[in-house]
Amino acid sequence: MTSFKTTAYIETTENQLQVVIDAILGRDLSAWVCDYPFGESDPDIIALEGNLGAGKTTLSKLLCAAWGCQNEVSSPTFALVNEYELLDFKGKLYHHDWYRVKEAGELYDAGIEEMLHEYPSKHLIEWPEIGEFFLRDLAENYKAKVLWVNIEHKENSREYRLRILGE
Repeated sequence: MTSFKTTAYIETTENQLQVVIDAILGRDLSAWVCDYPFGESDPDIIALEGNLGAGKTTLSKLLCAAWGCQNEVSSPTFALVNEYELLDFKGKLYHHDWYRVKEAGELYDAGIEEMLHEYPSKHLIEWPEIGEFFLRDLAENYKAKVLWVNIEHKENSREYRLRILGE
């Protein structure tokens, strides 16, 4: 797991996922132990880390809907990335799934770095660990707003740890 300071913590049941969405998008600040780091805007990149079945794709679908995606959202496991138009945001959403990526060089070959620099765009990344250096570089050198969300599936709930990458 990536090590950086936890800035928000939420434990919730399945039917309370809106609480997580509201915390990620800054609509409810009660989970944050610091000021909401993105001011009046949403994160540019949301990295979703968690084991199989933790709820990354479910959370991705809800975030897509919150940003105004009108298309059916599916996990891009075999395509590496799916692209959607966002009506509310007036830009594109790139939904990445890096589960099958074996080495970071594959991300360069697939043009992921260029997609991460495209503006205006939002990015949801499932299984981001292999490309953490990309994301850290974007946060530190290009001022991208990167939120790392670790999801842990408990017996009757899920635990979400939200961290700001690049601080």
